[in-house]
Amino acid sequence: MAEKKKNESTALQSVEPSGFAIVDQPQARETMLAAFDQLGITESLLQRIKLPLGGMTAFMVDDLDGQQVHQHIDVILVAIKGRQKAWWAKPLEDAGGGARPSCSSTDGMHGYGNNTLADDGPEGKHLCSECPWGKFGSNRGGGNGKDCKDFSVLFFFREGSRIPAVMQVPATSLKSLQNYVLRLIDNGKRFEGVVTRLGLKSAQSASGIAYSMLDVSYVKDLDAEQAETMVEIGKAFMARMQDYNAFEADGQG
Repeated sequence: MAEKKKNESTALQSVEPSGFAIVDQPQARETMLAAFDQLGITESLLQRIKLPLGGMTAFMVDDLDGQQVHQHIDVILVAIKGRQKAWWAKPLEDAGGGARPSCSSTDGMHGYGNNTLADDGPEGKHLCSECPWGKFGSNRGGGNGKDCKDFSVLFFFREGSRIPAVMQVPATSLKSLQNYVLRLIDNGKRFEGVVTRLGLKSAQSASGIAYSMLDVSYVKDLDAEQAETMVEIGKAFMARMQDYNAFEADGQG
């Protein structure tokens, strides 16, 4: 009996580190929350990792040693903010790639801004379900797509990070993300409780334009205690992100 208890104690003490600082270092959570609550860190200061253009299959990520090329990034997802929408009266290539949208929504139900083509159109609150730019076939660039762009926002920790990073997932990559989360749920897992790999694939539109598409895949489970820790971190983090706006956070507007 004593030998059995000794073996159980040894097993408890030999939990394999996850490789992620936010999980493995006991003070990391408090350090992160203090950065928001005491230092005034806001979402606008979070590192933004973007999908590349032109069908490229590598991420460019800013580290302490400068910009690094990553074929994939292993992360722990801490939050997913879906049902985001944005519409630009002027095409982005004319308005500038960093232009604030004319109208945007953070809940997929109500858009705020001017959803007309007139420069002096009324600013206000609109029902997304009634907006003509949210209908399939409204894409002014041709095709059957919607002119108003759907996207989701990922918040995640990289292996050595103690502050989450942000990634916008465009409509062309949403299916990959949604299918991945559904597979996790179907297998009794939460996205906070596993290590996820963010990769890239090259794809081509119906009109022959190459673009980069997010490729999301499962790497491994965290152990039960680590997973519970990440769920709690996710709740604490999102409590500070209730009013998150992707375009204000990106310094637009």
